[in-house]
Amino acid sequence: MILTVSTIIYRDVVLLIATVLAFLVMMLPAYIMLRTKAISDKIECEPRNMRLRMIAGEEKDLDLIMYMPVELKLVNLPEWVKASTDILKKGVNDVKLTISPRIGKTYKLDFLTTTFTDPLKILYEDFKILLGLEVIAYPRTLPFIIEALKMIGQTGYGGEAASVKKGQGTEYLWSREYQIGDPLTSIDWKASARLEKLIVKDFSEEAYRAIGLVFDTRAVGPITSDEVNALFLSSIISAVRLGLPITLILKNGLTLISEYRSIDPDTALKIAISYSMKNYVAESWDVYEILEPKTASQVLSIIREVEASGLLEALQLKVESVDEVISKLTIREAMVYYVGNIILDSEFVLELSRMVKMNHGGLVVLTSGKPWADLDSLEEAYIMYLSHCKVLDVLQKTGSKVIFYREASSRIHEQAVPV
Repeated sequence: MILTVSTIIYRDVVLLIATVLAFLVMMLPAYIMLRTKAISDKIECEPRNMRLRMIAGEEKDLDLIMYMPVELKLVNLPEWVKASTDILKKGVNDVKLTISPRIGKTYKLDFLTTTFTDPLKILYEDFKILLGLEVIAYPRTLPFIIEALKMIGQTGYGGEAASVKKGQGTEYLWSREYQIGDPLTSIDWKASARLEKLIVKDFSEEAYRAIGLVFDTRAVGPITSDEVNALFLSSIISAVRLGLPITLILKNGLTLISEYRSIDPDTALKIAISYSMKNYVAESWDVYEILEPKTASQVLSIIREVEASGLLEALQLKVESVDEVISKLTIREAMVYYVGNIILDSEFVLELSRMVKMNHGGLVVLTSGKPWADLDSLEEAYIMYLSHCKVLDVLQKTGSKVIFYREASSRIHEQAVPV
């Protein structure tokens, strides 16, 4: 009957056959899709309901076992998750998820999205794989805050180590990346193996007279801001261990935010903890969102103490020149720390490097290794990369030591600080 009616409509038999074949071709993907939907409830993933605690910028791997009744493709993963494969074959799949949160906050992933496409690439359908993953990413400052809390009340003038200067002595000063001309005997082979690059140890020689520390608070975005805040705490910890009075200057370009002269080690640690946390939280109870209860309670107690003493009051004093800021530091035969983005502050840090060298002091620059990490434009990132390399080259020629965030972080983790 259908054939007769079709013959009336399609007087050309060839056209009729072609129409029927086209209809069957269209129906095949629909049938396959309906069949796939019917068995989609057999998709399984183990384990589920996972909770991770990490420091922002770290990476952790999760091993998942997934059973697929048909071949599917992973799609639409969030930027903080990468999969070892995006093709999930029919049967059992071993999949490794790499978790890499970029900033400190809580990340959640309730499901993985997969898509099925029929063999003719005509129809597709998304399927959800229930996962239940929660990642608590702490700010990069957390290990340094814990270390600073441990040091409060344990240090004083004279410090944990004598005030020192880099040389050929026997007391450990710091670790850094190998440079041409360093003696092979100074290589730290264990650290080199762990970091997959040559690391050398520097040792103390003679005493410095004072400590000067400059922190420029500017950053390109949240990632580099988090890094320089962590480096600020790292620099305070290093300065306190030298056991000398500290002159601390916080600035934003040529605007002085705060200035502290010849403060004692405990006060320096408390100011650093308070100021670092103020960059993350708007209200005091927010501290409990990014720190464990015990650590949060200690930090809040310190913040209240520092606020009550008026030490967090901002100057917001505009100065006229780079030299005016440098003049506020004691740099003659002094150990000077600079923390900040050396691209945004290149004029200042290069002039500081020149002045410190001229006055027989030592300069340690703590900065982000990739200040372009917050940039979305590849062109802008490349321009910043070139500028970064040029500034680093000049600093190296003036004898300044440069420490990047990853190096400072690895030193803290070597001390087995719990997170």
